[in-house]
Amino acid sequence: MAAHQQQAPPTQEAKVPEAREYGEGALASISVSSRVPDFWADQPRLWFVQFEAVVDNQKLGDHAKQNLVVTKLSKSAIQQVSDLVISPPATNKYQALKTRLLQVFEESETRQFQKLLDEMELGNQKPSQLLRRMKDLARNKIPDATLQIMWNRHLPPAVQAVLAATEVTDLDRLAEVADKVTEATRPTEIAAVTDCSGGNDLASQLAKLRVEIAELRRGRPAQRGARTGPRSSSRQSKSRPREGSMSRKDPRWLCFYHFRYGVKASKCVEPCNWKKVTPPTPTSGN
Repeated sequence: MAAHQQQAPPTQEAKVPEAREYGEGALASISVSSRVPDFWADQPRLWFVQFEAVVDNQKLGDHAKQNLVVTKLSKSAIQQVSDLVISPPATNKYQALKTRLLQVFEESETRQFQKLLDEMELGNQKPSQLLRRMKDLARNKIPDATLQIMWNRHLPPAVQAVLAATEVTDLDRLAEVADKVTEATRPTEIAAVTDCSGGNDLASQLAKLRVEIAELRRGRPAQRGARTGPRSSSRQSKSRPREGSMSRKDPRWLCFYHFRYGVKASKCVEPCNWKKVTPPTPTSGN
């Protein structure tokens, strides 16, 4: 009986490490999953490079790696591999899934070469960043000399001139030189653009003022001699010209508002003979 009681404690203690091991395994699995980003449909090969770097030391089995990839796929991506997910092969599940995803989402060599020729632009990138992108598309199938020519034609003229004068031949070192030249010349280019845009704004404003002055002049036909006093210099008209000899005592004299806007005038200032010189408008029903 005593011997039986001595064996009980070790049995209970043996369960504790087992539970702890299970918990640590679950936490490790969660940690690995959180370090793997969602699948990059635009760069599938690069995504698998990162995925395999994350799981390399985790000792995951073939089935576990396949399941982890599936959890990172979007709906459209899963639809492309649905047969492998529903009925996976008996062996090499992960490799079969990887091969299919690369076949579906990776661009063909022809398409990538077309991008190298037609669609590469420097934009806001550094020259070295553009070169890395072009190398990624070339996949070591284009000699560095050819790649350098293709890369060089996307660079600003000032950078091209410096690279042409340098004795550096290594493509990566040329990219470093191009970065430094671009960084040194960019403030000058920005200042030039700013000055140019500022000059354009000023020229635009001056042109607008000239147009407005011309319109004001066209709207003052012989009015300076017709109207005297301080008000005459600030009034203009385009629609109803007056005779140069007309004065305020003339029975045809109109105030500024009726003189300019006619029947659309919303105000009237005396003296004004609008009602006298304008026949009444017939009303409906008479």
